[in-house]
Amino acid sequence: MKKNQIISIIVLALLALLVLAANMWRRHQQVKGVRVDIDYCGSDTLVTAQQVESLIIDSIPGLLSKQLREVDVAQVEQVVATSPYLYDCKATKSIGGNVMAFASQRRPIIRVCASEEYYLDATGRRLPCSSVGSCDVIVASGHIPAKGKGQKEVWTLAAYLDSHPDLSPLFDQIYRDAKGDLYLTPKLGNHLVQVGNVERLDDKFHNLIAFYTRGLPQVGWDKYSQVSVKYRGQVVCTKRKTS
Repeated sequence: MKKNQIISIIVLALLALLVLAANMWRRHQQVKGVRVDIDYCGSDTLVTAQQVESLIIDSIPGLLSKQLREVDVAQVEQVVATSPYLYDCKATKSIGGNVMAFASQRRPIIRVCASEEYYLDATGRRLPCSSVGSCDVIVASGHIPAKGKGQKEVWTLAAYLDSHPDLSPLFDQIYRDAKGDLYLTPKLGNHLVQVGNVERLDDKFHNLIAFYTRGLPQVGWDKYSQVSVKYRGQVVCTKRKTS
């Protein structure tokens, strides 16, 4: 065997021993701390990394006195999953001795202010209001049941607006009346937009935008108290009463 080959074998063997020793040391290393990294997905903050770190430490007795090898990362992931704001958690152990957790925050698209106050996210999941802060999303009020068809229709309208970046900046509130009709409050102008139900939303908003671009500029944004796109192929306007 050539001298160079022998040297290469010795070097590889030493490297293997170093890796083995490092792994052994790491396995018996004491947990130094917990670190959480949250992807907020472009949304406002509803839960902080510090809150989740405290949740993990409080939920796993003696975590900070354990050796790294004793930490069950699946248990850490289960603890993080108890937060209503987070999903898709992955936990691991760092070389530095920290327990690491990575998660994404759910993205609210509407804040419901009815008999109860809460958010609905992009999947329709209900999220409690947060002590950390609030999200800049459209607000829904009026006759909104805690669950069922009424809530789903409000969410469907909010999700439609959220999926159309050209529409969502135009409105800041959804209202549902006692009959189940949905209304929108535009940011510009002093009128309500009657949407009705959530059927034919493409047609309804096509007609509304056409009216906004061709009709209202001619008569003024405050001429009407209500603009209705509830009925197929129509935009029905109610003139504002003058005193």
